[in-house]
Amino acid sequence: MEGNAKELLERAEELRRNNRFGDAINYYKAAAEAPDATDEIVRKSLASAELMQEINSFVNVDLMNP
Repeated sequence: MEGNAKELLERAEELRRNNRFGDAINYYKAAAEAPDATDEIVRKSLASAELMQEINSFVNVDLMNP
């Protein structure tokens, strides 16, 4: 993944809007690790990636056991 932190973050948000969550998480992490990432970009990227992972791993056991 190439680009500066802001471009990577924008790409991650575009992927999220298009329901490509796995790719979005990878771009969020790349944005956070970019050399030019500001504290704000790091916080936003990591929080977004973590939230998406939590949402994707949610299981409602009540729906699984009728």
